[in-house]
Amino acid sequence: MSQFDEVIPRLGTNSEKWDGAETLFGKKDIIPMWVADMDFKAPEAVLNAFEKRIQHGIFGYTKSEASMTKAVIEWNKTRHDFLIDPSAILFNSAVVPSISLAVRALTKPSDKVLMHSPIYPPFFKVTGNETKREVVLSPLKFTGTRLEMDFADMEQKLATNDIKLFLLCNPQNPGGISWKKEELTKLVDLCERYNVPIVSDEIHADLVVKHLVHTPLVKAAPHYKNQIITLMAPTKTFNLAALKVSYLIIDNPEYRAKFNELQQYVHSPGINEFGQIALEAAYNEGSAWLDELRDYIYGNFEYVKEELRKNCPEIGVTELEATYLMWLDARKLKKDEAALYQDIIDAGCGVQMGSGFGAVADKFIRLNIACPRETLQKGVQALIAGIQK
Repeated sequence: MSQFDEVIPRLGTNSEKWDGAETLFGKKDIIPMWVADMDFKAPEAVLNAFEKRIQHGIFGYTKSEASMTKAVIEWNKTRHDFLIDPSAILFNSAVVPSISLAVRALTKPSDKVLMHSPIYPPFFKVTGNETKREVVLSPLKFTGTRLEMDFADMEQKLATNDIKLFLLCNPQNPGGISWKKEELTKLVDLCERYNVPIVSDEIHADLVVKHLVHTPLVKAAPHYKNQIITLMAPTKTFNLAALKVSYLIIDNPEYRAKFNELQQYVHSPGINEFGQIALEAAYNEGSAWLDELRDYIYGNFEYVKEELRKNCPEIGVTELEATYLMWLDARKLKKDEAALYQDIIDAGCGVQMGSGFGAVADKFIRLNIACPRETLQKGVQALIAGIQK
């Protein structure tokens, strides 16, 4: 039995995923398979580090320790063969606020920002609604089992829209894609041709399936590193989202100064004490936990894929290369997206529909499979019942 088989009730813990499900879906007793957190306990090393700190009992102002930077450097060197200059690291509360920082630091209101679609919805929010930049989308092509970049479309958008920034999701959310080195290199070549900096959200870097490797954008194109800002965190990897700890890798000293200035302006530099503790414990002692987790998630993927093959062969399944999020193609169904969504909810499963992820995503489904197999089986049977209704 795996440690990840343990079902830990989350209702009553102020969980957005579970306690917020009734409000979101309008139904009690639903299996929530939507927002991207896991139903797994954090590594024992993290819990033990928390307990030790709690026993001390004093929680005054803290400072960022050099040991946190060292943990970041060693983790990325070991897991991704990614060598990071310690002076390039800035810490921030979370990746989405870091995207907002990047947009504010590198562009001005009304500037155009290019990104793929479908993509994680906060990319739209922090670029359009919050910072008043213009979002330009380059739709990804769905090949049947994988999302792929449309380089001709990307170049057309870069050539004709006066793009000031490119936002990349690497690995890709919601498609679960681990971009290949040659894909990333070609993307950088296009951005370099039009002198466009790139922000690469790599929060899912550690969740690439074992037969593949994550390629950091800077590693794919080191010659362009002064125009690349990399965003990373231990929070998706180790299920620590509530602790608000992430970091940016900014090799360009002028860009780094701009980010520092913005952080000081909003009084947000530094990481809370338990975020620091969690990052260090997870990165220093969490490798074995993560390796088991990746095996478990891929086993969940294979279970869902087989259940859909047997019961809903009309549903296309994107192969899982990274993340714990499945991207399902329901376009062959006769009912529209709104009807499909309601049928799935009525059957007892809470999901996110593709239209929320931007253009070309209508009638796709994003499914979070990071849960114990017992929970997964209940949720998937409800999903299938809703599809078949």
